[in-house]
Amino acid sequence: MDLVETGGYSSQQLIVEAQSLVLGSLSLADAVRIGEATADLAAHKKLPVSIEVRMGSWTVYHISLEGSSQGHDSWISRKWAVVNHSKNSSLLELVKCEELGQSWYEVNKLPEDGFAANGGAVPLLLRDQSLAGVLIVSGLAGPDDHRLAVAGIRSFIAGKGTQE
Repeated sequence: MDLVETGGYSSQQLIVEAQSLVLGSLSLADAVRIGEATADLAAHKKLPVSIEVRMGSWTVYHISLEGSSQGHDSWISRKWAVVNHSKNSSLLELVKCEELGQSWYEVNKLPEDGFAANGGAVPLLLRDQSLAGVLIVSGLAGPDDHRLAVAGIRSFIAGKGTQE
């Protein structure tokens, strides 16, 4: 398994992590707040990332921070396509295939120019396991993009708990 690409994560760790990120609901305002929470964390650390939140194919939040590049937009779209296809994080999809010694693209018969099985796109799942949206981060190594996205969702969940 390629530890640079997978960050040393196992599929079991990522499945457990995903279960901790399930949302009760997701409104447009919530989706924007998730993007803002993630951007706040990235800006505080001066990370050169682009962050996007989509509800279906609708981009409801997008920001590119200092040092990010136009190329991040292609990565964002391709990572989103993996989550939209699988309902799993893009990193989980990569790790599952790496654990089996297989190529995600070959297993799914999908092209690399349209999909990026690489960390950074995390599904916004509801309790009924429906896909309400996707948070996508691009600009760092895949596992670091993933960690930032997870931290953004956790920040939103923690903040929402204090508002209710």
